[in-house]
Amino acid sequence: MKIAAFFPVALLVGIIVFSLSIFTVDEREYALVLQFGEHKRTIKEPGLHFKIPLIQSATLIDKRVQTSDVGADEFLTVDMERLLIDHVTRWHVKDALLFYMTVRNVREAQGRIQNVVVAELRDVVSNQSILNVIAEEREALMTLVSERARERIEDFGIMVNDVRMKRVDFPSEVEENVFARMEAERERIAARHRAEGEEIAMEVRAQADADRERILGEGEALATETFAEGFTEDVLMVTDQEGNAVAGAFVSINGRDVGLTDAAGRITIAFPKVDEVRVRAQVEIEDQLRRGTLEGDLEDGYTMDVSRSGDLHLEFEGRPATYLGYLADEEFFRFQKSLSTYRRVMLPSSTTMVMSTDADLFDYLGGPGMPVEIDLE
Repeated sequence: MKIAAFFPVALLVGIIVFSLSIFTVDEREYALVLQFGEHKRTIKEPGLHFKIPLIQSATLIDKRVQTSDVGADEFLTVDMERLLIDHVTRWHVKDALLFYMTVRNVREAQGRIQNVVVAELRDVVSNQSILNVIAEEREALMTLVSERARERIEDFGIMVNDVRMKRVDFPSEVEENVFARMEAERERIAARHRAEGEEIAMEVRAQADADRERILGEGEALATETFAEGFTEDVLMVTDQEGNAVAGAFVSINGRDVGLTDAAGRITIAFPKVDEVRVRAQVEIEDQLRRGTLEGDLEDGYTMDVSRSGDLHLEFEGRPATYLGYLADEEFFRFQKSLSTYRRVMLPSSTTMVMSTDADLFDYLGGPGMPVEIDLE
């Protein structure tokens, strides 16, 4: 009877003792088994585990990746610029026992991590320029902060996975000044690039102008020479045996027809570019055909070693027109050179020229006349 009455009590006590001796560990947790505060073992595997009831206790520690995200803090760069940097740190518990012995819980751990990360970040930023922190070396700087913080926080049984900047801003009181300096710096760089470009452009234009003048000079010289050589002229006189002028005589040179002599027996002949000439003239006088021939060498517009035959006497005046060392029509070339000079002077739209009514240009425009002297220098 007494045993039957004691059994339910014993069963109840057994259930209580059993429930106090078992505990479960989740796959996201570590478990520390402590006996009167002394560490007995660390459980890393999930499942059902046992402990001595009333003597031992189990403390669970989260082993998931934690995120420490606090507000922005102010930092000073090497160029004495203030920055507001908002960063985030990702970490997890690596050694559960060491973590429990040093920081006890996640809240305390986040405070320790924040202090270490801010200190390392402040030290790194203080040795960098503002441009490196904002853009150029940002990734490398955060990697360095992560490594340095990881070494220090390992003493707390914590592994720092990563430290990253979420946002970098200027304090409101210095933001406008910083932007103004950045804008001035960009303008200075742009001005330097424009100056360098303008210098190169001036060199290119100067070279182009020099080449242009050289090519034009060579072209004008060649054109003058070619044109002059093509229009070397002299006056041929055709007379009979008594020395009377023969009008209407038909003249040819080297087989090329030239034309008829005038009333004074004269005709202007343009010499071909040859070394020898053969001039023929013929005219019908009183139903009789009279002829005359002149043969000779042509040198600088003069006929040399002349031989004549026939009823007509042919004679060059021997005064060929010369211009700039070439044989040509002097008045025509003076006219050409004058027009070229006026064109270069008057071509720019901003140029205004005031000339008197007796200027050489108006003499040419007024009609044919005697050659005028123009200073071509």
